[in-house]
Amino acid sequence: MNTNHADRIVDQTLDLLRKKSPDGYEIFMIESSHFEVESKEGKVDTLQLSEPWGISLRVLNGGRAGFAYGTSLQAPFQEDANSSLKRLVEDAWASAEATTGDPSCDFAPPLKDPPPQLPIYDETLPGVSEKRKIEHARLLEEAARSVDVERITKVRKASYQEAISKVTLINSNGLHYSYKVTYATISVMAVAEAGGESEVGWDFDFSHHFDRINPKKTGVSAGRRALDRLGGRRISSGVFPILLENQVASEFLSLLAHAFLSEQVQKGKSNLMGKLGVQYFSPSLSIVDDGLLAEGAGTSPIDGEGTPSQRTLLVHDGEIKGYLYDRFWANRQRCSSPEDGVESTGNSMRHSIKSPPSLGVSNLYIHPGTTPFSSILKSLQKGVFIEEVMGLHTVNPISGDFSLGCAGQWIEKGEKVHPIKSIAIAGNLYQLFKKVTEVGSDLRFFGRIGSPSLLIEGLELSGN
Repeated sequence: MNTNHADRIVDQTLDLLRKKSPDGYEIFMIESSHFEVESKEGKVDTLQLSEPWGISLRVLNGGRAGFAYGTSLQAPFQEDANSSLKRLVEDAWASAEATTGDPSCDFAPPLKDPPPQLPIYDETLPGVSEKRKIEHARLLEEAARSVDVERITKVRKASYQEAISKVTLINSNGLHYSYKVTYATISVMAVAEAGGESEVGWDFDFSHHFDRINPKKTGVSAGRRALDRLGGRRISSGVFPILLENQVASEFLSLLAHAFLSEQVQKGKSNLMGKLGVQYFSPSLSIVDDGLLAEGAGTSPIDGEGTPSQRTLLVHDGEIKGYLYDRFWANRQRCSSPEDGVESTGNSMRHSIKSPPSLGVSNLYIHPGTTPFSSILKSLQKGVFIEEVMGLHTVNPISGDFSLGCAGQWIEKGEKVHPIKSIAIAGNLYQLFKKVTEVGSDLRFFGRIGSPSLLIEGLELSGN
């Protein structure tokens, strides 16, 4: 959708809203172009192009909030665009009439100062040829196979994906802001086979900039991961020191993220309720949510409702320092505890054009330590290096209790002895983060969640 069409859509929506005279309104629009290519046996297996757009509308009528949205894969300005927008406004209005009023509902004020210019838009990406993008997918597959041409028997889903988007947010308080963002992602799965055994290895790379992703390194990593898992054995049960790979540590952190959301705290569904200022986790642990992080997948100048993004310290040396807020939950907290004076931390997220913004994380991560992963591994006299966990969806984020299947490497005297599989670890999510004894320097993000490798004092492991 070109700029003129987008402006006309906004103008028409505003005209329709004025006839309704709502107490307030908010228009959110996203215009995108998506490209995806997958390589299979050196040839293009799939190639997809699309230009989706979407518009969502929130209105306030007598303290009641209403929401509606519209989407299309084509430029929206057709002859019937006005009737579609009229239906959008009517649906939002009807939605408001069906809800109960809440004084915590409001819209963001206009920006006092221009948000910082963030390095999240690659101006060269729209000009990168399809040939180069296809080559990235082909190189990804080739690199995975090259690790061991005999034992790497298959490469699945060697793909390159990109998105180029423009986001616009307008509300009745005078906020009117647009920004552009680009995403480039590669991912690949390699299959290794030997002696009738088959294992898979996966890896990916992400950046806001095309020239910063590395298909060769990513493909080689996936191939090596698959090979390293061949020959896995079970081990005896016991309580062992556990070294969590950064990806696995990130998965556990994604479960802990629930506890920092003020919505869960206020509803009494977070173990961190009433823990501000308390030394609750390991003193080795500091946790940050940063919506301004340069290469973060969740980085943006403003959040989903127009509050400037910010860096929020949640845990410092194990002490709980804060929670995450959007406008609604900050307003709700001030109503019940005016002395707290809390404000939105810029954590209103738009997970889909099809739903209103809600509270979430931007770029949540464990602050890295100074010890390299190799040094932490060397310090492990006898224990387990965990590279994969299964069944994380079964963990109750409120109680934190878990029993999970896992795979990895058996470690003795700082060396990998052999792969392990068909084992399980049991414990409690909150206790796990209390037992962290070493934090690595190898911070890596997996989507919006990031962590370095973590050494855990001891977990119960079930094997033979």
